Amino acid sequence: MTVLEDTVKLRLFAGPFADAVAHVARALPTRPPVPVLAGILLRTDEHGLHLAAFDYEACATTRIDAEIADDGTALVSGRLLNDICKALPKAAEVDIELSGARLLLTAGTARFTLPTLPVEEYPALPAAPDTVLTVDGDALADAVTQTVVAAGTDDTLPALTGVQMILEGSRLTLAATDRYRFAVRELTVKPTGTLPDAKPVKKTRKKGEDAGPTAEELDAAARTVLVPAKFLAEAARALAGEHPVAIGWSDGQLTLSIPGRTTGTRLLEAEFPKFRGLFPDTADAELTITVPVEETLAAIKRVALVASDKSPLRLAVDGDQLLIEAGDGDDARAVDRVPCAAVGAIGDRVRGCDVAFKPGYLADCLKALATPEARLHLTSSTKPVLVLGYSGDLAEGGYQHLLMPIRLQG
Repeated sequence: MTVLEDTVKLRLFAGPFADAVAHVARALPTRPPVPVLAGILLRTDEHGLHLAAFDYEACATTRIDAEIADDGTALVSGRLLNDICKALPKAAEVDIELSGARLLLTAGTARFTLPTLPVEEYPALPAAPDTVLTVDGDALADAVTQTVVAAGTDDTLPALTGVQMILEGSRLTLAATDRYRFAVRELTVKPTGTLPDAKPVKKTRKKGEDAGPTAEELDAAARTVLVPAKFLAEAARALAGEHPVAIGWSDGQLTLSIPGRTTGTRLLEAEFPKFRGLFPDTADAELTITVPVEETLAAIKRVALVASDKSPLRLAVDGDQLLIEAGDGDDARAVDRVPCAAVGAIGDRVRGCDVAFKPGYLADCLKALATPEARLHLTSSTKPVLVLGYSGDLAEGGYQHLLMPIRLQG
């Protein structure tokens, strides 16, 4: 038996249908462990058409209005359905009808016959947790975009592939790192006052310490989650817009939702690096360099053509200009200059402030800034460099990016 009900029959417009299918298709696994997880679940009732995709790690659901003639449930190939919907004229009326083990889809002169998958083998969808906070959708998307650039991609280090979210009053802090850079963004949210029961991540304790979590650790655990960075980036971008986004978490699951749409994921169970004490005070910087973001990015793009892991991007202040260099010895070399304002000095010479980075890391950092200028705060050529937007005002939802420089030879 391939369906839970004998009939499915409905009519709707192709535009909203395509948007709904595209939303849930984001949760489809690239390599489904079992065939049914490659499907999108279609269910009709008096409220309209419900769509869902789930692979035990991520889940997406949505509901759209439709003229329902018969209630029922069917499961069809998600990627094929998504491709078909993309090809349909948005204003076209689409008729969908289940006929035996086939789903018939008609739009104008086009007619598709899709084989169904066994609904009874599809796993039950996870229950959505209670909402913990709501946040402006566009603000969340911007904050996530600024943060995920620093997240790692090595799955053998799961803690570094996530974005840590910490709720403290009406402030939500997002943080990500791959060990060589650390990005932190704060934004204002509206907490609901509802927090889940805490399940702290297991920590290695010193000999003689109590193995049980303290009250402070339980409270911090309830307010802190580690979300897969790739999921969060896609979900925040997809849900951005006029509606506030509701975020909830409990029992190892997190969901983001707007009216009619929900997307969720399993949380990462790993200990994220502590970062509160890593970011230096700007007052302690021995040199602060202010540069125009767009001009600097353009110069980096040009000079990076000759850069490599063995020949990183080198920065040095020369009066009112920042020199950007790459290449050395008999290899190809490049140099460019951008205007800068430098305050302070390191060593006896202005050129003594040479510092080097991977070109992509510095470019990612500057692209993430939402300001026309950037300030680089240096304490030495070997210690992390703090990069801020021109205002550097965290109280207004600021962004901090910490870059580990590459040690120069000689």
